Amino acid sequence: MSDFPRIHRRNHLSRAIGALATVVVLAAGLTAVGQTLQPQSASALSGSSFDPGNIISDATFFDSTTMSESAVQGFLADHGSSCTTSGGSTCLKDFSSATNSRAASAYCSAYTGRDSETAAQIIVRVGAACNINPQVILVMLQKEQGLVDARSTTAGQYRSALGYGCPDTAACDSTYYGFFNQVYSAASQFQRYAKNSTSWSYQPGRTNNILYNPNASCGSAPVFIQNQATANLYIYTPYQPNAAALANLGGTGDSCSAYGNRNFWVYFNNWFGDPTGGGLRSPSFEGGSAGWGPGNGAVNQATYKDPSIAQNGSWFFASNTTVPGRSIAQNVQRTVEVGGQATATIWLRSATGAAATGRVALWGIGGTTEGGSTSYSVGNTWQQVTVKLPVRQSAHQTVRLEIYMDSTSTTLYLDNATLVFGQAPPLKELLTAPGFENSLGGWVKGNGEMNQAIYNDPSASHSGSWFGAVNTGTPGRSIAQQVPVTTSAGGRYTFSIWVRAALPGSTYSGRLALWGLGGSAPVVSTRDFTASSKWTRVSVTTDIPPNSVTTLKPEVYLQQTSNTLYLDDGSLSRNVLTAGSFEDGSFAGWGVGNGSINTAVYRSAASGVAAQNGSYFLATNTGTAGSSLKQDVMRNTIVGDSYTAQVWVRPADPTKTFSGTLALWGLGGQTEVQAAPFTASGSGWTHVYVTLPLAAEHQSLRFELYETTTGETLWVDGALLY
Repeated sequence: MSDFPRIHRRNHLSRAIGALATVVVLAAGLTAVGQTLQPQSASALSGSSFDPGNIISDATFFDSTTMSESAVQGFLADHGSSCTTSGGSTCLKDFSSATNSRAASAYCSAYTGRDSETAAQIIVRVGAACNINPQVILVMLQKEQGLVDARSTTAGQYRSALGYGCPDTAACDSTYYGFFNQVYSAASQFQRYAKNSTSWSYQPGRTNNILYNPNASCGSAPVFIQNQATANLYIYTPYQPNAAALANLGGTGDSCSAYGNRNFWVYFNNWFGDPTGGGLRSPSFEGGSAGWGPGNGAVNQATYKDPSIAQNGSWFFASNTTVPGRSIAQNVQRTVEVGGQATATIWLRSATGAAATGRVALWGIGGTTEGGSTSYSVGNTWQQVTVKLPVRQSAHQTVRLEIYMDSTSTTLYLDNATLVFGQAPPLKELLTAPGFENSLGGWVKGNGEMNQAIYNDPSASHSGSWFGAVNTGTPGRSIAQQVPVTTSAGGRYTFSIWVRAALPGSTYSGRLALWGLGGSAPVVSTRDFTASSKWTRVSVTTDIPPNSVTTLKPEVYLQQTSNTLYLDDGSLSRNVLTAGSFEDGSFAGWGVGNGSINTAVYRSAASGVAAQNGSYFLATNTGTAGSSLKQDVMRNTIVGDSYTAQVWVRPADPTKTFSGTLALWGLGGQTEVQAAPFTASGSGWTHVYVTLPLAAEHQSLRFELYETTTGETLWVDGALLY
């Protein structure tokens, strides 16, 4: 049998085995590739857009996360809506079969077989095992046998669904018969091509002479293959479309036309959008470094073939510099809108025992430049570095991945880079320069003239190095920010800030306000405060009705003229808890976290107890110390953000004390937690809060109130998480 299968279907052409070669191509300049396109109809797609050297990007081809099993099943059901079972052969949307277990290999992870799997399950699970995009498999099934859009099917179409094991010169090898066998074998083969790229006749990063047709008299043309994914397609189907085939994308060309790679490109565009958009070139440096180059000045660079060193495949990239801060970079042409996010990963190691240090950065270019970076310090073992760029300020047309090198005493090895795009986590902090670090940011005079400044003194700041300072000769003047918001759903917003009187042993009186502006009438909540010569956190919360405002205005009013007020670590964010004040008797979102507790919601008017916020409050008790009340909030978080949980508590019996702990958890990935013990007594409400600075990403947050006292009842109200 042959390891080099061909398309075994009418109007599709075969592939051949070419000579082996090993070539390294170094590209010094930054070359932008790809563009963002929406899925388009066949009539809108033009053959003039076909680039034979860049049919599909590596980022698209090897992204196994694009579709879930349910998404693929829905896709097959939609495309197979006109399909009917014929001659005992079922439609692809209804197909199922047993699958065999496959041991892990150099190309795919282990696959556990099942007694019965649908076509959708096979496509997605094989894609995940072999790191092949399920969209690629769907397109290949259509390109090879027309199975996706078929009105009826035959056993032969399933037997050789991807044309694997079907050489030009002989019948198909029965070893590879069967739908699962075909899908798994082809996916594994694509990784074989990628991991051993210089062992094949068509290689990325070099010019390849590619035929138009198996009939050599039809001629050929040189093609510079820009990436491994495009090389994979040519190894699988070693022909490029001629002008006649590209002039009639929905039909036939002339006697010298070949259609396999043209049809792959057409189907992918029509079904899923531009397959070349937003992809890194040479992400694993297999056969070269096309697309990569010096970012901000000359560096030394080379690609090396050594499977014993490479993190992925056989090749890796090496660079060093005598000038700290020089970089290697690649620009990718990709439009990313506000609210989107680019995420890059790359594996790094030092060539020696000396640590290689620097940072990996992503830049959004075009519009207002934005950047994100992650520092690295790597020894002589591979480490993966991840950097994310949430787009907040403006759309960008180019994303730049840049690896800065601070070390000059060793060589940095690079391998297996990725760049993917998705939605950014919700923006938690709405203020600009909330901590006054080297800038006033959005802080301006809110109500008349006053004095304002920032100071760099880590010994005096609450955190970081900088803090703000304000004073006035006229009481009632203020410092504020104005923050545009979308409040279609309404919500509770909290403005908090740390304050301190400048003169030792003195106090400073002020007022905190949070305004909602832009509606038919302003919405505002205020809170008076007195700051001492020690940092104190003050906050105010405002309920914003749905569709009522367009701007939030957090404001600090200065009520005295004889002192200066220091400010630091402000925050403005939306509450993410559900039913934190239990209004209308709601207990939605809450549950038992640990042990066993009793709960009930009471109305102030009926109980005679004044709620801390609104008209309702919660009562809880337990017979087991350490039992807890909790609420989990699904939320993708950003490293560097801080979340605050706060609640008001009060013992039901004012002659008793009630002890407990308020905890805030970051869950999913590395667990983080901060806790604040409390003791509530008397007939007044006690304010408890805890802040969790995030050093890791999480998928959820947990607000948890532990009850240490047993046999007594605690009243709870005004819970917030922001």
